[in-house]
Amino acid sequence: MEVVDNFLPDYYFKQLQSIIRGWPWFYEDNIISGDNRFQFTTAILNDYVIYKEQYAALEPCISKLNVKKLFRIKANLQTRTLFNRSGGYHVDKCPCPYTGVYYINTNNGYTKFKKGGKVKSVANRMVIFNSSLEHTGFSCTDEKIRIVVNFNWE
Repeated sequence: MEVVDNFLPDYYFKQLQSIIRGWPWFYEDNIISGDNRFQFTTAILNDYVIYKEQYAALEPCISKLNVKKLFRIKANLQTRTLFNRSGGYHVDKCPCPYTGVYYINTNNGYTKFKKGGKVKSVANRMVIFNSSLEHTGFSCTDEKIRIVVNFNWE
């Protein structure tokens, strides 16, 4: 696992942070099937969808990751909860070796790995790890929203 702070130069990050808040967000009834939690998502790239404007905004990230092939990009927006709640351990569903979680805003939410390790939600931080690692996101209690962008690539 690799944690990279100040992943993008400040100028690009501030611009991206502003753009992301205006994206179209879609309600999802479950974070993990049957978990009775909800979130809002934007599927930027997957098997059947590419949102060109959102993809273009993320090109500085994609370039810095040295991507050979992208499998999926998805943004998640969770609203504040009364206590930090887990979305449930999972592995990202893709035939790819790498997953990256990019934190758009600082809050007391975090990403936890089943076999140890916890990465705090700090704006402009990227955590890169093997896609086979079980992980879960935790909601925040100190901000109105928590936004992350997930990348899956080789």
